[in-house]
Amino acid sequence: MLKKIPLLVALLLLVGCLLYSLIENKKNVSLKKPPFKVALLLEGKKDDQGWDNQAFRGLQQIERELHAQIVYKQDINTDQIQITETKKLAEEGYDLIFGNGRSFESIFNRIAPIYPKTHFVFFNGKSNIPNVSAVNFTPESIGYFSGMVAGLMTKTHKVGLIPAYHSMKEIEPFIQAVKEQDQRNQVIVQEVNSWNDGAAAVKIAKSMVEQNAAVLVPMGDGFNIDVIMEAHHAKRWAVGYISDQSFVSRGTIITSTVQDVTNVYLQIAKQYKDGSLPEGCLLFDFKNGGQDLAPFGSMVPNPIQNKIKQKLDEYKKGAFFLPVQPPYLGCQ
Repeated sequence: MLKKIPLLVALLLLVGCLLYSLIENKKNVSLKKPPFKVALLLEGKKDDQGWDNQAFRGLQQIERELHAQIVYKQDINTDQIQITETKKLAEEGYDLIFGNGRSFESIFNRIAPIYPKTHFVFFNGKSNIPNVSAVNFTPESIGYFSGMVAGLMTKTHKVGLIPAYHSMKEIEPFIQAVKEQDQRNQVIVQEVNSWNDGAAAVKIAKSMVEQNAAVLVPMGDGFNIDVIMEAHHAKRWAVGYISDQSFVSRGTIITSTVQDVTNVYLQIAKQYKDGSLPEGCLLFDFKNGGQDLAPFGSMVPNPIQNKIKQKLDEYKKGAFFLPVQPPYLGCQ
């Protein structure tokens, strides 16, 4: 009997250790936080070198800096696909779902009340739903300062503006700024009627070159590079749109108007995590770092660079107001 006592003690110790281990493991499992899950829906491709690519890089920043579990979907460009993919992601428990464009406005506003635990973010629109935020840049200021650049740099007093649509809010401030630099300046405007039709945009660019436009200014994230390349071949200058596009042709790009979508994505995700992300309109402009001008090309003389920088600095400080109506720039 005495010989069995050490064996019994050892058995009891083993059982105790096992029970302790199970209890500790259960504690660790219960204390482990669920992953921060972030999803991105793109109308186009993640490698478009423009709008959607900036969004994708923003998602990657969120993964790196906030240790998020991420997923992205490309070619989400019809109502039915957007509805299906949005619902699927919400049901899979994604905390934050970005729709990288205005086409997600009505769908997010409609679906969000069904999924109150998910926060939805889209660009360029309005929302009054508690778990929906609408990110808005100020296209009027983009138009004005790109017009100022083009108006100062054209040697023929002609500038070719190639917007995706005539309804874009950049157009009127652009034209006004071009003409403010020299009364002889003219702006040739022709819409592509698409965000992505590169062939149509190039055809328009060729026509503008034939009309002696010295500077071409594309405003459509899917065809910017096509127009810049046409300007390169025709030995004309161009202004990039949405991101710094000097990499396409450094001898062609005067500057680019930049919407820092990548940084905006990261800032929104940080605000969500710390509980400070507001509903409704989120406004980004030159004044708060949401927009900027890329570095000037070597062809831009220092006096012109200084004039543009001075006007932009005045705008940021509130000493200069854009000549637009209404003067308040808000959610579109």
